[in-house]
Amino acid sequence: MMLYLLDTNALSRLAREVDPSITQKIRGNLLNCRVSAVSWFELHYGVARSAHPEKAVSRLRLLRTIFPVSEPFEEHAARRAADVRVALETLRPNAQPIGPFDVLLAGHALALGAVMVTHNVGEFSRVPGLAIEDWQTN
Repeated sequence: MMLYLLDTNALSRLAREVDPSITQKIRGNLLNCRVSAVSWFELHYGVARSAHPEKAVSRLRLLRTIFPVSEPFEEHAARRAADVRVALETLRPNAQPIGPFDVLLAGHALALGAVMVTHNVGEFSRVPGLAIEDWQTN
């Protein structure tokens, strides 16, 4: 069974608009899709900063109905995230680092043995050993 960890940008896109490609992929893989506690943090942060909090809360609730259970970020994921950061610093010392939450999400995906579903392919493709899929059409 293939597991998919949905990046925050894929979740945000799903909540904001109907993207047939994402909707179809999720329908076909719903039981295999996971959402990291790290992504829930990023989504809640977005709600807290939103200029339209009622709309943002409504979108967050919609996501919670689709994905009622979050994948906890535990020690194994933390170790893998640390490995990711060290690898990126060692292998590409002069390269643009990826964001700290993306490091955590990449480590979480690796710990779960999951494919990272993201539209942020450029950033996540720098992570050694991380399988990535982009489900967005544009």
